[in-house]
Amino acid sequence: TPGVNHTTVAEHTFALMLAAVRKLVIEANHTARGEWTRITGNEICGKTLAIVGFGRIGKEVAVRAKAFGMKLVGYGNYWDEDFARWYDIERVESIEEAMKTADVISLHTKLTPKTRHLINAKNIGLLKKGAVIVNCARGEILELSALVDALKSGHLLAYAADVLDQEPPPADHPLLGLPNVIITPHIGSRTHESVQRQASCAVENLTRYMAGKTPIARAN
Repeated sequence: TPGVNHTTVAEHTFALMLAAVRKLVIEANHTARGEWTRITGNEICGKTLAIVGFGRIGKEVAVRAKAFGMKLVGYGNYWDEDFARWYDIERVESIEEAMKTADVISLHTKLTPKTRHLINAKNIGLLKKGAVIVNCARGEILELSALVDALKSGHLLAYAADVLDQEPPPADHPLLGLPNVIITPHIGSRTHESVQRQASCAVENLTRYMAGKTPIARAN
């Protein structure tokens, strides 16, 4: 989307990751109800983050993960060798290899026929027991039934996402209400600053087009 700040989506990704491993939503809700329930969470420092999709958002996530002391592996068609060398990111050649390696896997790839159900019943068991999936790409990248089964069985510690296969979801959506799931309503890029940038960019693109100039961002 023209004007979307990719750092904004990366920030939201990291907020979801931290909320999942430290159980922040559960704890905040406890305190809001007047309870003082102290749950032991997990750290991300020293853990391996597999980033699936190494475009602009994936790279911004890598910058933040490195600051938190995470080990990074990346999987995707696009690869910036200089960036990977600078941030010490290991490239893996398959989604299966990424899944075997990851303590946390973060999805940032486009939805295509090839990536639909990229994580599915056949390969989700490759993830370590206690792994976390963060999804700020598209809900359909995961096979829903396989994801729900892995969450209910305890194989996955948590799933944190800004997207769903149905938006808005029906009240009986199988992910809603699971204690180890955090879902936000597709707001990864929705900040006051980013919305203003999108509007400003759209207007500038229109005035450039009307003046016969090259737009800032265009599909083709």
